[in-house]
Amino acid sequence: MLEVAAASITKIATSKEEFRHRCIDDEDGWLLRPLVDQCRSAGMNPTPSQCYAFTTLPLFGGEYKTDNIWMCSWSEWISYTASIYAQTKDLPDGTPVSISVVD
Repeated sequence: MLEVAAASITKIATSKEEFRHRCIDDEDGWLLRPLVDQCRSAGMNPTPSQCYAFTTLPLFGGEYKTDNIWMCSWSEWISYTASIYAQTKDLPDGTPVSISVVD
């Protein structure tokens, strides 16, 4: 399972069928369904080209709450999180990180 917000990937199934069943059951909460429901109740309804994105990534202590979520295009979100991952993947846990946003 690719966890873009936390910059991690984990093997969660040994076959497509097992993966399909585990996603349908969502026993481990991978799909964050309660959070998605909260976002929708708050009026955040992404278009097919958008996804929910974190203002502060959980990797950096951001919370899984609606006030830390906004809607972003899929391509921008994947590009942004891929860049963060590439820059932090070899850092030891607890390493201080500073992010500068440049227009």
